[in-house]
Amino acid sequence: MRKKFKRMTVVICAGLVWVSSVLAQNVQPRVHVLKNGMRLIMLKREGDPSVSCGLAFRVGSVNERPGITGISHLFEHMMFKGTKTIGTKDYNADRRIIGQLDSVKALMRVEESKMREMQRRGIIDDMTRRENWTDRYRELEKVFDQLIQKQRKILVKDELDRIYTKNGATGLNAFTAEDMTVYIINVPSNKMELFMWLESDRLLNPVFREFYSERDVVYEERRLRVESTPTGRYDVQFASMFWQSSPYNWPVIGWPSDLVAITREQAHDYFATYYAPNNCTVAMVGDLDYDQTIRLAEKYFGRIPRGKKDPPEVITMEVPQLAEKRMYAQAETTPQVNIWYHGVAHDHKDEAALDVMT
Repeated sequence: MRKKFKRMTVVICAGLVWVSSVLAQNVQPRVHVLKNGMRLIMLKREGDPSVSCGLAFRVGSVNERPGITGISHLFEHMMFKGTKTIGTKDYNADRRIIGQLDSVKALMRVEESKMREMQRRGIIDDMTRRENWTDRYRELEKVFDQLIQKQRKILVKDELDRIYTKNGATGLNAFTAEDMTVYIINVPSNKMELFMWLESDRLLNPVFREFYSERDVVYEERRLRVESTPTGRYDVQFASMFWQSSPYNWPVIGWPSDLVAITREQAHDYFATYYAPNNCTVAMVGDLDYDQTIRLAEKYFGRIPRGKKDPPEVITMEVPQLAEKRMYAQAETTPQVNIWYHGVAHDHKDEAALDVMT
């Protein structure tokens, strides 16, 4: 406990030093909202000829629903798969193959429904295991794999990362949380126009290529994080027990049965709803010129149409807990005790005080 309090003190002190420094300089960020609703937050910081940029979308696991849990995290992967101009040598051929893959996958989903029913009835124990597949599913899977191999011959892997790296950018990454999905990059200050073009192209012309194979990658990632760690499964179960009614109940990485069933069509619908510019905030901190940055944003991000409808509000709230909940589990790891308390929502007037108290 002594180490924990010492570390907390360092964090709080460091935070206060930064805040007092900013207040002493009377530094205020510049905020600008584009006509399509995209919000820009800019803070000029001289000394280093670079700009740290982040695109934050107000979407996370709480915006999902049963049947598509994990789709927000899946997008974290798909947004690096390219556009009509990035990620492929031949977009027209790529588009034809994607259409063929969708057709084969539709037939595979018919078989998946049969296998899902067989699992419900206890005829098979796990529909994801190859030995439990139907003969028709095996045949379709071979055709699907052949199309995947054909597509890979015309793909340009990691082209977005290579373009950024070639132009001196670093730290291309992303993360998904319950309430947001964020994409980050650090670019040289003289490459802001490149940043604006690349990121606006990702939003305007995305191509969800390798969707189903990448979906399988996410499924395996879940197995690695959850199933293959000593406490992973228990952590997920504990969180699911803690949250009773709100969508915080399901894990960010999703439930296994949902991950193997999400379709590209569902992904397109989700993208159209939550990746609209009116649901995005772009934060930029570094050696930038406010007026020039706004002009570039208007030129590139401004060409993206506003979403046809605003993202739906998350209505379901957590019901009051009426009794203590306990979970006991055994795992090959050091003993640990986790105690969770229900707190307040983000931006609640008591949030800061509770953060300091803990």
